[in-house]
Amino acid sequence: MDPIKLIIFGAAFLLLLLLGRKLSGSGDVHDLTAPPQDPMPSGSPPPAILPYKDEEEDEPNPDAPRVAGADLPFPLTLPEIKCDANGRYNRPEFLNYYFEKIDLKTGPDDPASFCDDFYMVARDVGSDDETEYRYLIATPTGLQSVMTSEHRPALYIEGQTIIVPRWDLTLILDTVVKRIMKDYAEPGNNETLAAAE
Repeated sequence: MDPIKLIIFGAAFLLLLLLGRKLSGSGDVHDLTAPPQDPMPSGSPPPAILPYKDEEEDEPNPDAPRVAGADLPFPLTLPEIKCDANGRYNRPEFLNYYFEKIDLKTGPDDPASFCDDFYMVARDVGSDDETEYRYLIATPTGLQSVMTSEHRPALYIEGQTIIVPRWDLTLILDTVVKRIMKDYAEPGNNETLAAAE
């Protein structure tokens, strides 16, 4: 091999090596050492060292677990659970609620156009049995988007469906809870809404 080509090859290799080191070392450098502190009194536990939090971590992480209803205060005032003379309760205990895809805290990307399955978990106070109710919650434009994206001339919706004009979690919860309580109060009807598959 020609010595000039070897020299050019070696120089190019060193240049790429230096450029790679320069680029990999150009990130932000953060000083993780703690500032000097006053001496601690004897017997005191050491202070907790908090991990460094980058400003960019405030961005939503799609892999992070979504917030469920059990993690939030319930936005509705519900009647007290009471038992009638026949030993039947007026409503179940609502344990949790969540959407299949939508995060309860952030809501859908477009509040006027969404379509997702909503789940409400309730427990029968008398039997302690849990039931998971499923509803399709959508806006008219959300349904139209599903039809357009799936190239469907018609859309058959099986099961319970609630159409809302736009994202309003309180309205959605109120509608679902009232429907469950109505069917719960009528003996034999609460099984028709359950979608515990």
